[in-house]
Amino acid sequence: MKVAVASFEFEGNSLSLGVARREDFVRLGMFEGDDIYRAVAGKQLSLSGALDTLTEAGAEILPVFMARCVPGGHVEDEFYEEALAKITDGIAAAMPVDGVYLALHGAMICATEKDPEGAILSAVREKLGRADIPMAVSLDLHAHVTERMADTAQIIVGYETYPHVDVYRTGACAASLLVRAIKDEIRPVTRIRKYNAIVPVLGGATLNDEPMAQVAALSRAIEASGRALSVSYFPVQPWLDMADVGITGLAISDGDPSQAEAVAQEVLDAIWDRRYDFELPAMTPREAVEAAVVADGRTLIIDAPDSMGAGAQGDSPALLAALVRHAPDIESAVFIVDPETAALAQEIGIGGTGDFLIGAKQDSRWFEPVQVTATVTHICDGQFTYSGGPASGIQNSTGPTAILRAGGIRIMVGSYSIYEHLDEHYAACGIDIATCRITSFKNLMNYRKLLGPGVQYIPLYGPGAAPLRLQHVEWQNRVRPFWPADDMSLPMPAPKSAVSDRKIEHQ
Repeated sequence: MKVAVASFEFEGNSLSLGVARREDFVRLGMFEGDDIYRAVAGKQLSLSGALDTLTEAGAEILPVFMARCVPGGHVEDEFYEEALAKITDGIAAAMPVDGVYLALHGAMICATEKDPEGAILSAVREKLGRADIPMAVSLDLHAHVTERMADTAQIIVGYETYPHVDVYRTGACAASLLVRAIKDEIRPVTRIRKYNAIVPVLGGATLNDEPMAQVAALSRAIEASGRALSVSYFPVQPWLDMADVGITGLAISDGDPSQAEAVAQEVLDAIWDRRYDFELPAMTPREAVEAAVVADGRTLIIDAPDSMGAGAQGDSPALLAALVRHAPDIESAVFIVDPETAALAQEIGIGGTGDFLIGAKQDSRWFEPVQVTATVTHICDGQFTYSGGPASGIQNSTGPTAILRAGGIRIMVGSYSIYEHLDEHYAACGIDIATCRITSFKNLMNYRKLLGPGVQYIPLYGPGAAPLRLQHVEWQNRVRPFWPADDMSLPMPAPKSAVSDRKIEHQ
């Protein structure tokens, strides 16, 4: 078996102003050829799972390209086309191959291409020149799976868990099905079903008996029954302002398209039937701070509207303003992206005190900077390593970073937006969150790993690039009626995928 492998992962957000450029991908890691092996060694990534599985199966592996970036608004066209060319040209150079494995996110946005991952798969298929060479793809649970993706790849497997703890297993599963397809042990057929609906991410945990956990249990039961080779569910990244985005059920059958469609429909209906259960209670920043002050133990305040893991800029000062006003002496920690303030703090130096205007510089649509008089207590480069999740083992950085103290508030001011896993970024800059009554996180799910006796969480709602109340967003491209903007008793099929008229040419 000769298998080409590549990875190109980015999660977009139509409401975010962020633009991911080549340097942003390089900062987190971009590799070609055998350097990919060294980049993923010992890490729990989708690509690692696939490589290990293919190696165990005795395949000759041809590593082509790997690039990933923290979530944001959209990928700059120039870099998207560069990455696409590297993938397709690399596969063309490796021909002939018996199969292809791709690690994608599934919710990429580009300025021009309207179906980035679908375009990648189509371009790869064109290079292969044959429809019967199996392609396997691993995706994030929040992927926007298009008809073109499902029509082009015989095998699509999504993460099962949220928080994402099965990333390695997902890559291994996709690669295992690929090996079986190459050996003619199975004839995989992927089908999707999709409704014109989106649901809040915050309520989408697959923990305990929560709504998505029930959908997950149903999916695993279907697999165990033999009705499908693999079942995936995609509650989707809801801040994609595209007409064809919607909750999705996906199934892979062994040569039976009608069976795959039936299973995909069953899983989709399971998500739809639980749609009311995905919206969780939330508070304004002031309400959350006041509740945390009187609570027993520690409180994690989840700045959901500014979630960097959802593509927001990470520079909302709304919670900082509430802490300064309502709990200035409570031991607390907040992280804000503000390279200007980080640079000023470095000029002032450790031990110096200054007046700082913090936040709302990357995205000033909803808030103004907060004025704070603070002392610089720590300066660092913000380097840390993820201890788990979809980026497990990968190094990242908040860039030039300063810790400011104002009363009991420790303000970690970084230069780069990051994907938060747990508290690795705080710890790397000398903040032990166990000493804080209040800690802010700008992610929508990973913080749950930190909960336990004496540790509660309160989510925020309000304006931002990742708002919880999806029905209040001024959507530009969604087709009405759709849930939850319209309280529909019966679901509507999602509109057909919009495909760009532009054909990307490769030399």
